[in-house]
Amino acid sequence: MGLAASQARFLGITARKSNIEYEGQQVNQQRTALAEEVNALYSKLLSLKVPVAPDTTEFYESNYSFSISDKTNNQDGEYIVKNYYENDDGSYYMDVQRTYDKNMAEQSDLSNQWKIVTSPDGSSYSLVNIKDDTTYDLTLSSDPTEIKSLIESTAGIQPLPEGTENLYTYKDSDGKTHYIPDVQVTGYDAVAEQNLIYSYMKINKSVTETTTFDNVQVTFDGNNRMSSITIPGVVSGLDVDTTRTYDSEGYDAALRDYTMSKDEYDKMVADLNAQTESLQQEDKVLELRLNQIDTEQNELQTELEAVKAVLDKNIENTFNTFS
Repeated sequence: MGLAASQARFLGITARKSNIEYEGQQVNQQRTALAEEVNALYSKLLSLKVPVAPDTTEFYESNYSFSISDKTNNQDGEYIVKNYYENDDGSYYMDVQRTYDKNMAEQSDLSNQWKIVTSPDGSSYSLVNIKDDTTYDLTLSSDPTEIKSLIESTAGIQPLPEGTENLYTYKDSDGKTHYIPDVQVTGYDAVAEQNLIYSYMKINKSVTETTTFDNVQVTFDGNNRMSSITIPGVVSGLDVDTTRTYDSEGYDAALRDYTMSKDEYDKMVADLNAQTESLQQEDKVLELRLNQIDTEQNELQTELEAVKAVLDKNIENTFNTFS
């Protein structure tokens, strides 16, 4: 290889080596950027709050409870102490939740399909179903005063019309007794356009309400638990029980929330892992290219050194010719 050819080859290899070095720098920068993205994803993964399943023990509540049997003063029922605090004089103020059975009147509107029919002489009355002519004989209630008072005192039920003295009854197909105010019973067919017909049924319903007691005297046992109470004008020396109740609805709701949170957490983890895996695959491709660049760089360096040796030899021979 002549001097000119050697020099041209040397310049070409040098240029190629420079380009390869620049490409290697670019690949390293890309790998650095990928590493930063991976670290950001890892930090995000670590910052995720892992959902914790609800603990059943957290849904048990200890309560004080007691029973009072006093229907005369409308204080009978089961009581649960919801809140209490000590007064300045050593007595206690209490908010209690009371559950008891209450007689109530349930109202139904019969005007859409019922009418009241009188006998020809007006001595008797019947309740007739307009659709199928089912007939119930109306009889005077044996205790109209009781049901009248019950209806008038029940929340949400309209009082019976003023002047009502008697109530008529009929028994439905289930054998339940219904009461009809006599003021609705007229001497003609009481169809819907002429009169609204209401019946009332006596029911027994469980009612829960909040009751407040003040100046309650409380006795505590050796474990500092309430053991007995005295409520002025109500009871004296009444035993108090400590009960534990389990909030199954609260636990079920918490479990649903946990399941939803866990599904969201698992999806976020899966997404982050997938993104990380994708970045790692890109990095492997770049690493492979960098290895190829290193190999090519070594080969160019070897060839460059060989060409440089030839070039040096040519220069030496040229100078020797003219010496």
